[in-house]
Amino acid sequence: MKIVIGCDVDPVLPERLTQPPAGDIWQCLEGIDRLMDALGSDLPPITWLIRSDESVRFSTGDFASGYTTRQKIWESLMARGHELGWHFHLMSYDDGRHSFGFDPDPTWLGDAHRALCAYFPVRATRTGWDYGSNQVFRMLDTLGVSVDFSALSGTIAWQWAGDDRVTVDWLRCSRAPYHPSIADYQRPGQLALVELPVAQFPNPGVRPLERMAWRLAHGCCSTTGLRRRHRTLTEQWDGLPYQDSSVWVFYFHPEDLQGEGLRHFLANIRRLRSLPDGQFVTASAARDTVA
Repeated sequence: MKIVIGCDVDPVLPERLTQPPAGDIWQCLEGIDRLMDALGSDLPPITWLIRSDESVRFSTGDFASGYTTRQKIWESLMARGHELGWHFHLMSYDDGRHSFGFDPDPTWLGDAHRALCAYFPVRATRTGWDYGSNQVFRMLDTLGVSVDFSALSGTIAWQWAGDDRVTVDWLRCSRAPYHPSIADYQRPGQLALVELPVAQFPNPGVRPLERMAWRLAHGCCSTTGLRRRHRTLTEQWDGLPYQDSSVWVFYFHPEDLQGEGLRHFLANIRRLRSLPDGQFVTASAARDTVA
């Protein structure tokens, strides 16, 4: 069993981004120091996905500021066997609304990728809001990204990008690793990129009914995946995920590495370490085991 841990290295930005924020948007990365202090050499290898997108460039003047402002931390982690990757949110500035909104096909995507590639090779990604589309995955494949782990199999969700509602659809997606199709990112196909779906836990009790009600309220009638859900590493777990894949994928956010979130993270890592056949690996290492 390969165990992949990813961190969406997001800054703290306002929900409606209209002007560059004051102060250090990356201050939340102090949580990484707390994590390193708590686990030391016992910290398993993590794939740290540094956010690089137009909202970061707008806020700091540099697509790669998430790396450059904390370069010593990233160099230290890479020296210990961790991996750096890329996280991005598909948002662009809307001149008409004077704020950021959803952009499904942004012109800046290649620039954001190149900015990080100036400092480290970008092999792994996770998308903002776990979003997927044919266009995005074709572009990632063209850019040379070899592994993505955004997929939430059997899930449909609705997120907000500024004033825009974004539909995140993974209802048709496999629970096992696969090469996405050019014509349908949720189905196996021809892309060189490998998709590693996030591990899922049982969704007990009345929660499936609550989820169905939420879907109906948003005009979705599908019952797929109602009895499964994903949990971040900073949430409290009641048990382990379904064992229906050779790769278990988990993720978390730096701002949650405090208080209960940090305690849950440490407890969940201990739980995963107790598995007799579990092996912590980076996303790229897990990808290399997929045909």
